[in-house]
Amino acid sequence: MVVALLVAGMVALVGFVVVALSARELWFAWRVYRGESLAVYELPNETGPVEVKGVAEPDAGTVEAPISGSPCLICGWEVQERRTSGTGKGSNTYWKTLDEGLLGGPFRLADDTASCRVEPAGSDRRLEEHTVTVPGGTVPPAEVREFVAANPNVSPQDGTIDLGVAELRVGNEQRFVERRLDPGEDCYVYGRAHYDQTAGSRGGEVSVRIDGESVRRFLIADRRERGVAWDVAKVGFAGALFGLLMLVPSAFWILSL
Repeated sequence: MVVALLVAGMVALVGFVVVALSARELWFAWRVYRGESLAVYELPNETGPVEVKGVAEPDAGTVEAPISGSPCLICGWEVQERRTSGTGKGSNTYWKTLDEGLLGGPFRLADDTASCRVEPAGSDRRLEEHTVTVPGGTVPPAEVREFVAANPNVSPQDGTIDLGVAELRVGNEQRFVERRLDPGEDCYVYGRAHYDQTAGSRGGEVSVRIDGESVRRFLIADRRERGVAWDVAKVGFAGALFGLLMLVPSAFWILSL
């Protein structure tokens, strides 16, 4: 009975922790949904966490997305390959990440009043996915071929075996994912504003940068508040459900012992 009580207690504790963390996510989602965004010109008077929305613009130019070649402000990219583990009926497939990275530097967020600088390092980025899926044994698009040829961590999967009467295509399915913030896109930022004399030297710019220093969540998204709030809330709801499925049965188990 002692062992059963310890096991049930551990499961209940884990469930409680998951529920607590999920509740924090839901609270943040509610805060984003109900929060009032500041106009950029107001930022020099703010010292705490801020919410700002507007349009993303270049600060010192753009970078080239490594897979599509599109000019962008931020680009997180990832290459995955479908793999199989086990044999026979016990086999299962999964996606293995072969390589990933992040490109881009400071950009500007502009609204009708002014623009400020945003330093994206360390941010939680909620950006639209642009995915190219290449089935095994097929020739990928030209831009993907160029990317694979220049990347030693990714092997081409477009091989064939000549069977005499036909060719057998071999290789694993791959997908190439970019999460980009493009110039001119809607942008929402939750972070901390700092006075920075170097952040604004031209007309219409304020001397403020936003980053993740001394703030629990630094979030950048290519959508407005409601979309961001729902994105965060989905994670909170899923976690809360999982935690309750652990907590409630284990609590009844403890009471029955």
